[in-house]
Amino acid sequence: MMKTLFFETIDSTNTFLKEHYSEYEDMTFVSAGVQTAGRGRNGREWKASEGKDLTFSLLIKDEEVMEQYKILSVLSAYSVLKVLESCGVKDLSIKWPNDVYAGGRKICGILLEGISGEKMECLIIGIGINVNEDSFEGEYLHTPTSMKLQLDRQIDLDGFRDRIYRELIDRIDGLKKGTDLYPLIRDYDYLRGKTVFAEVRGIRKEVSVLGIDENGSLEVECEGEILHLTSSEVTFHL
Repeated sequence: MMKTLFFETIDSTNTFLKEHYSEYEDMTFVSAGVQTAGRGRNGREWKASEGKDLTFSLLIKDEEVMEQYKILSVLSAYSVLKVLESCGVKDLSIKWPNDVYAGGRKICGILLEGISGEKMECLIIGIGINVNEDSFEGEYLHTPTSMKLQLDRQIDLDGFRDRIYRELIDRIDGLKKGTDLYPLIRDYDYLRGKTVFAEVRGIRKEVSVLGIDENGSLEVECEGEILHLTSSEVTFHL
């Protein structure tokens, strides 16, 4: 039985779980109508409008799952993608390590954070999905999109939230049972086959992306060498 918490307004669902993880059980979901201080990767602000977007975090305490942390961001992205696909959203892809794209534009972002002492205490998966946004104002390097813009209709947030929760639970259960995610994500790999400039271990280089590997790292060819990079080792310039 999953444990769910809902807040009308909160600073950040990830921050809440980081501060209160010891009080809650494995697979606790915390969602919010509004996040006043939502965060994306590298400390970027995650902007979400009241009643229009789905923002939530999932608490992972299962040691077997935490050991496979490298794949969890991609697994989460794939879970969101499959629900979006079932809703009719087209041209979906996973932009490694933590985004879902629709029509070449970002529709979902994922932030994975861990808390550790003498051992890993927990992992927190934060997910933000643009659901009923009509437009995106402000400065963006690339303008995002939403389910409403893609489908030209309003989405029921409560029903969509429940579908996302169930899909995540099923996919994590599959991970524990040894399901191979690699063949499932291959056709949705946004970066595969692209040549891009990237900060690879602190140095800006041109790399050819071979794709997400079976461990959730990114396989690239750089100056004749095959590298398997984690998200902390590469920043893309697209």
